[in-house]
Amino acid sequence: MSKGKLILAMLACLLVLVCTACGGSSDAPSGTEATDAQETEVTEEAETEESDEAEESEVSVVTPEFKEYMDSYEEFFDEYVEFMKKYQNSDDQASMLSDLADYMTKYSETMQKLDEIDEDSLSAADLAYYTEVNARIMKKLAEVS
Repeated sequence: MSKGKLILAMLACLLVLVCTACGGSSDAPSGTEATDAQETEVTEEAETEESDEAEESEVSVVTPEFKEYMDSYEEFFDEYVEFMKKYQNSDDQASMLSDLADYMTKYSETMQKLDEIDEDSLSAADLAYYTEVNARIMKKLAEVS
């Protein structure tokens, strides 16, 4: 295996490991406790139903700021994959090493922004979109490994 392909394989593995380590988890919200008084129970049930409906409408839509970030995250990897394809097919890989260093700097900045996201504030739709974007990125990275 040539030195360039070895570097490429190591970088692709590193990216896959880092991306899979960035997953988050969310805790399911706990239900309300029932009270002894029937009136309070009915009121709480009505409030819970309204709250659940509000949460469902909020949860079903990806937060615009989060979507914008995830789209830019995917765009970075699209550019990176195109660069790596060009790098693999190049006869002058040494001249492209500075470009690769620039991509690794951008990668570091991109991952730092990802780490700054408060995972506890993500809705179910946000988490689903995160998973969807990461699946697409992993598929693209597999093409160049």
